[in-house]
Amino acid sequence: MRFKFYFLLINICCLALFSFAQKAKKEKQALVIVTGKVLSPDDSAQVVQLFYSGLREKVVQNPSLAIDYFKQILLISPDSQNALYELGQIYFKKGDLISAKNYAQQAVTVEPNNEWYWLLNANIYQQQQDFELLAYALDELIKLNPDNLDYVFDKANAYFMMGKADEAFVIYNDLEKQIGLSDQVLQGRQRIFLKKGNIAKATEDLNQLIKNNPTEVRYYLFLGDLYFANKMGKEALGVYQKAKDLDPENPFTRMAIAQILEAQGNDDEAYKEIKIAFEQPSLNIDQKVKIILKYFDAFPNPSAMEKAQSLSKILTEAHPQDPKAFSLYGDVMFQSNQLNEAEKAYTTALTFNKNIYAIWDQLLRIQLSTNNFKAVISTGEEALTYFPNQFSLYFYTALAYLQDKNYQQAITYFNMALSFEIDNKDIQAQINGGLGDAHQAQKKYKESASFYEKALEISPNDTYVLNNYAYYLSLRNEELLKAERMSGLANKLEPDNAAFEDTYAWIFFKIKKYYDAKIWIFKAIQHNPNSPTQYEHLGDIYFKLGDVDSALENWKKAFELDGSDTLLKKKIDEKKYFD
Repeated sequence: MRFKFYFLLINICCLALFSFAQKAKKEKQALVIVTGKVLSPDDSAQVVQLFYSGLREKVVQNPSLAIDYFKQILLISPDSQNALYELGQIYFKKGDLISAKNYAQQAVTVEPNNEWYWLLNANIYQQQQDFELLAYALDELIKLNPDNLDYVFDKANAYFMMGKADEAFVIYNDLEKQIGLSDQVLQGRQRIFLKKGNIAKATEDLNQLIKNNPTEVRYYLFLGDLYFANKMGKEALGVYQKAKDLDPENPFTRMAIAQILEAQGNDDEAYKEIKIAFEQPSLNIDQKVKIILKYFDAFPNPSAMEKAQSLSKILTEAHPQDPKAFSLYGDVMFQSNQLNEAEKAYTTALTFNKNIYAIWDQLLRIQLSTNNFKAVISTGEEALTYFPNQFSLYFYTALAYLQDKNYQQAITYFNMALSFEIDNKDIQAQINGGLGDAHQAQKKYKESASFYEKALEISPNDTYVLNNYAYYLSLRNEELLKAERMSGLANKLEPDNAAFEDTYAWIFFKIKKYYDAKIWIFKAIQHNPNSPTQYEHLGDIYFKLGDVDSALENWKKAFELDGSDTLLKKKIDEKKYFD
């Protein structure tokens, strides 16, 4: 069997790029040796088949299987440069830089004239911050493709990171001779000047550029940024003002000025500059979002909320087709408790992109809070077509079906929510409580009680479950002492809740503690004076206390608020209490 040998020797002495011997802590780059062999026709055919199988798995995002195919190739043909390169790429993408480096170096050892192989090596060295090896790889890339100046710029940067600022400066000067004083050359030299603390030289370069190009705004911005970074605010503001005079609409100039004004404590003037900058679509929306989010820290301060509202509204006007703009506007309106505006904004955001779960979630929360249950059902059903694995969507939709009195659908969706692993104990309790309510409405009292008990087992202090379970027990005249205890706990945990107080009053009524019932129904009416049920209950209590006139008076108040109750009408007509 005939073998082939390949060597990659990174010549430290001749290239003068490395100094491993001088750095005792740094491991020396090992000699890379690859052994190959001459393949038979059958071996060659198998290698081709394995290679295309590996590529197929790589394309369909199955890296583990792709690795297996490429490694099988190396068992047959250890010098397969294509397999070595593909393995290097896959491991690089996975973040396994050690394995990536191993295969990439072997690939370039077999074929040292392949630009892509050297580029992969360079990217690996860049990630490892091994700037000495990076410089070596860039030298090879420059030899292979001398017209690609990106490699030259990268080499200058590598020298700079290695602490070889003078060598980097020479490269930037050579580049200036080739392409002129470009922004990239300028910025590279600026870094060198600043690293050496030579601010005067750095500003000299920029002032010369401004002199040669007096209408080029970006050079003024470079100079202003240089001054600002070196705590020369007065000089920076002067330069920015000149840039603003040249181009009043330039958002970057406005933002730079705002930055200085904020540093000086002049927030109102800074805000004026920011508003004008926000009107320009050329200012990146992500930068705008970050600025608005800063105001959230000061909520509910009225000034902060007003500024956030104004800027987020401008955001939607400057970026009228970006869901991010409307989503943020919705967030601001939600924080300001302007729920109708928030709902409109979230709905608009979804017309541009329906694949953002957080927007669906927030929209559903708003619709639930405004008792728009039909909308919740519609929104929840649509959201589930995009996010069928989000238990919250089943939960929200179930709550809406429950309130819409579609109890069987509510049960179906609550059970779907429970089929997920839910870490949040409170949510688990609420779902079981909802199942208790739905089965109660279907008069399946045994199942209802079972779910309430399960909810309280998970969360013993869930006030919603405590109240509802207690109320329904009282309606059925079952376990009234247990109902009294649960209702008392609910009111203790959440005082001043009219619904809970009404339940407590009704339980006292059921156990014939009418004076206690009267005390608690008065509390309920105090906290919710527009409930017909509570006035009816007060009338019932007065009747049991023997005060028929007061009973009739409160029954009539209840009927004024809700004239559809036939049993209430019967009480009024016959001046008598009926269960």
